[in-house]
Amino acid sequence: MIAPEVKVKTIEWQLSSFDAYFNTPGKYAWRKKVLFEKYLSNLDHYVVLNERTKEKIDTNFGIDSSIIYNPRSYTSKEKSNMKNKVFLAVGRMVYVKAFDNLVEAFKIFAQKNSDWKLLLVGNGEDFPMIRDKIKKYGLEQRIITPGKTDDIKKYFLQSSVLLLPSRWEGMPMIGLEALEMGCPIIAYDIDAMGPIISDGSNGLIVKENQDINAYAQVMLKIAEN
Repeated sequence: MIAPEVKVKTIEWQLSSFDAYFNTPGKYAWRKKVLFEKYLSNLDHYVVLNERTKEKIDTNFGIDSSIIYNPRSYTSKEKSNMKNKVFLAVGRMVYVKAFDNLVEAFKIFAQKNSDWKLLLVGNGEDFPMIRDKIKKYGLEQRIITPGKTDDIKKYFLQSSVLLLPSRWEGMPMIGLEALEMGCPIIAYDIDAMGPIISDGSNGLIVKENQDINAYAQVMLKIAEN
C-alpha cells in the first residue's frame, strides 16, 4: 500500500504457498485477497519459492512473478546408508507441520510393521499434545522424541526415509537436506513438493492430502521394498 509513497524499489517475497496464504482459514492473508488484487501491481517485483505458486499468483493477480528457490543449508560427503529401519521427521511442532496426523499414520503403520521406528525431532507448541498421543497409543518404544537439535545430520545418518507430512510449505529446507543426505521423502501432494520430489525416484507422493491411511500405506510400501 505504501509502495508509491517511498523512493525505493519494493519487492515482496512470499514464503509459503498460494493456498496457505489465501485459502487457509485464519492463516496468513485469509480474506485479504482483495487487498492483493488492488495493491500488488504497486510493487516492482514479487518473488515466490516454486513453479506451482508462481502459476497461481500470476493467474490470480495478473503479474509476472519470479521464482527463487531456497538454497541447501549445507553439503555433506557423508550420506545415509539407508540400512536402518528408521523414519525421520523434523521440524517445529505446530499445526502446519501436521505431526499430529503423522502419529496417527504411524499408528496404522505399526499395526502391520513391527520393525521400523520413527525419530520425531523438534519442539513447539503442539509437542505436549503429540507426546500424549504417542503415550495413548503405546508407541513410546517406536516413536522417539529427542527434542530440538542443532545437528540434524546425525539424525539423517541414523535414518533411511524422511517423512514430511506438512499441510503446506513454501520450499521446506528439511526436504532439501534429506536429498543432500541421500534419504528419500514421503510427502503429500502440496505445491512445494513439485521441485523437490520426482515421484517414485527420490521419494513418494501421497495424492490424498492429509489422508492418514493413505500415508501409512505409502510408509508400508517403502518399508517393505
